[in-house]
Amino acid sequence: MHTIGVVVTVYNLQDYVEECVNSILNQEYDNLDIVIVDDGSTDNSPEICDRIAKYDKRVKVIHQSNQGPIVARLNGANALRTQYISFVDGDDWIKTELYSDIVKSGYLGKADIIDFGIIRYHSENDMRNDNGIFKAGLYEKNKMIKEIIPKMLWYKSSYGLDPSICSKIIKRELFIAQIKAIKDLKIHYGEDAAVIYPMVLNAQNIAIIGRCYYFHRQRKNNVLPGYISDCYYYDKVYKLYSYLRDVFSISQYKEQLIKQLDYFYIASVRLGKIRYGDLAFEEDYMFPFNRVPQGSNIILYGAGRVGQTFYRQLQKLDYCKVVGWIDKNPQIYDKYKIHSPEYIEDLDYDAVIVAIDSKQTSENVKNDLCNWGVDNDKIVLL
Repeated sequence: MHTIGVVVTVYNLQDYVEECVNSILNQEYDNLDIVIVDDGSTDNSPEICDRIAKYDKRVKVIHQSNQGPIVARLNGANALRTQYISFVDGDDWIKTELYSDIVKSGYLGKADIIDFGIIRYHSENDMRNDNGIFKAGLYEKNKMIKEIIPKMLWYKSSYGLDPSICSKIIKRELFIAQIKAIKDLKIHYGEDAAVIYPMVLNAQNIAIIGRCYYFHRQRKNNVLPGYISDCYYYDKVYKLYSYLRDVFSISQYKEQLIKQLDYFYIASVRLGKIRYGDLAFEEDYMFPFNRVPQGSNIILYGAGRVGQTFYRQLQKLDYCKVVGWIDKNPQIYDKYKIHSPEYIEDLDYDAVIVAIDSKQTSENVKNDLCNWGVDNDKIVLL
């Protein structure tokens, strides 16, 4: 019996699924069982999946009517007989050394859950590593209770332990027991959270690898996720909240967990504002009014959440004139007129506002700007 199984879920991903599956087939560690679950695709995905399976005996394909990711993952897990199970969404991919590094770590057979980091992929020039907040190592139950459970669902302004199933390798029976518990929970937003956090409570230990292996493809900035555009978004958010509250209410860690869940729920409700063209977390960032004189000609560097928040604040107050807005990946922001960084050479400005909340990334941008000839005194970091 193979130790590790991989479930790939696919729904209308004809442009990506072959790259995804090839990243699994080309792993340095190849002793894998692989199940592709075609969840009722109406494009060419089913044919592509069948063609891949024809040429590699490790691959099995399940075709089913469209039933959503929860049922697709459950059916994929049921089709495997491996000790551990992992997941890759059909539009994402993984580094070739993922499973070999997991085997070398020595955690297989010891840990109930093995967690690793995610690479948020916008383009070849814009990738962000997300390793979470926990240090690498094996957390036995007592250490989990002290260090992970108190901040796994919410810590400061986000989750402590990434809820993504795709950044975990999990003992198969532990996973199946939990996903069966939610198979009738009709949600899309937060289905991973409904699996991961209750499962952590039932685990005896968890291993944190502390390195990033999973490439998560990011959608264009102006493209709403399906779960946000769903007219029943708020109903489903409340359904998720109610389910987790019921689970947490009977836990001995109830007080810590309910507080985290409430913060998670508040953030999820705010997130729904983006369907109306509003910013979900506008109040989280404030333009540095105290460091930029009124009436200045400024350049905004960064068109993500922070940059969009600053732009909206300046529009409302007519405080400064934005003579240019630049970003390394202007092509993903169709809603605004964003330029690539070299555009800065053609502009006359008093200050460049680096609208990025990562301190390290901001410092890197500052170094780039200085190398392009921007006066250090004109650069404003958060």
